[in-house]
Amino acid sequence: MKPTRRIDVKMNRIFSVFLLIFLLNCMQLSAQDPVISTEWRKEPDSTAVQPEEETAFADLSRIRFGVNGGYGYRLFRSVIGLNVADQKYVKDLKSGIAFGGELTYFFWKKFGIGLNYDRYLSKAENENDLGEDVMIQFFGGSVTHRSVSENGRNIILSSLLVGYQPYRNYTFVGNENVNFTANTMGWGISAGVEHRFSRKFAMNLTGTAIMGAVYRLKRATSINTETLHLSKDDSVDLSRVSISLGFKLF
Repeated sequence: MKPTRRIDVKMNRIFSVFLLIFLLNCMQLSAQDPVISTEWRKEPDSTAVQPEEETAFADLSRIRFGVNGGYGYRLFRSVIGLNVADQKYVKDLKSGIAFGGELTYFFWKKFGIGLNYDRYLSKAENENDLGEDVMIQFFGGSVTHRSVSENGRNIILSSLLVGYQPYRNYTFVGNENVNFTANTMGWGISAGVEHRFSRKFAMNLTGTAIMGAVYRLKRATSINTETLHLSKDDSVDLSRVSISLGFKLF
């Protein structure tokens, strides 16, 4: 679909905020001691965890598992000048639910590597017997940075995601059913805040943006199956953002 400039600018701002949070969090450095001008003194290690941080990290497990769920919104562009019914159809198609899970192992105190899964679902129908049932999945890996408060209760997390995205759109027009499927790569970022209620349990609020586009689409009907090769203008935009609430087990 062709986009309205207003929606496109708004969504670009949302994605930029996620990217800024991720970069600022990863660039955080520990405070260093003043440099003493002696030849024998070794410069302090900027990656070392300071004593006050040692206390905060001491109670954290290296491995963590979590699940989450919430609201998701597609970022594809909409056609200008739609009537009220079509606007509602596009709104329903863009809005959906997002849920998933993650498993992360922190090889270092601040950085970990993990596996992530995310699923987005949405449906839309109109009065002209047209409907779509969409599912987008994400299977991938992540690099995660964590920053812990002095008491170890609150944690700020940011992640860079890279992985594989299967896409499925079950479309019906009257009595005709068409199933569109595709597979593509994708990448994303996430940032969130987490509060620990105990040594083994925590809840978190996370914002995620995942990007990707489909240029080769398989179209299957009851009669035949064909592969469609799409141009850049006709590609299926899988990009989406989500806000989710979840819990973690340590």
